[in-house]
Amino acid sequence: MKTRNWIFLILGLCLLTPMLMIGSWILTQSTLESTAGVEFCSTCHTMKPFAAAYAADIHGGANPKGLTAACADCHLPHTGQTDYIVAKAKTGVVDVWGEFLSLFREPDWTANLEHRGTFVYDSGCLTCHTHLAEAPDQQPAAAFGHQTYFASEGRMQCVTCHMHVGHTDLLKHLSPTSETSSEAKTGTADTPSE
Repeated sequence: MKTRNWIFLILGLCLLTPMLMIGSWILTQSTLESTAGVEFCSTCHTMKPFAAAYAADIHGGANPKGLTAACADCHLPHTGQTDYIVAKAKTGVVDVWGEFLSLFREPDWTANLEHRGTFVYDSGCLTCHTHLAEAPDQQPAAAFGHQTYFASEGRMQCVTCHMHVGHTDLLKHLSPTSETSSEAKTGTADTPSE
């Protein structure tokens, strides 16, 4: 009788383990997907200006085909599932903390824009823009810039040149003091996404 119980236990574990693994994978994937886009990200009030600027941008669907890039497409690394999940967890904690702190003081968004390279990932850009290195139909200036980027071997980032990508006229959506402050710091007004 004891042998029979062990057989049922092992058989049950052999059936239950794959079902639990598949179920947790499905739950993880659906959670990652449901928290990757502007619908989720803009639930925090600190992200509202970014969502508005994104909606006006080519990456937010303001293009002839209506294609969009989700927030996570640009703001999380696409170098592997582990990197993605770890960065998503860290970003989530930082964003929740920032949302809490915003109850007491508004973040200095223009200062954060100067550090855009730390929260926009080239791996995201290159996931969609796959043929930049050899694209024959580029304007000469764009071709030169992209050749320089690929030759830099990681010393440049896409946002080095495409400073306002993803968020058209972002400074207009932020507080008026931010726009004035940014123009004073950079000497330029916000320009459309490229």
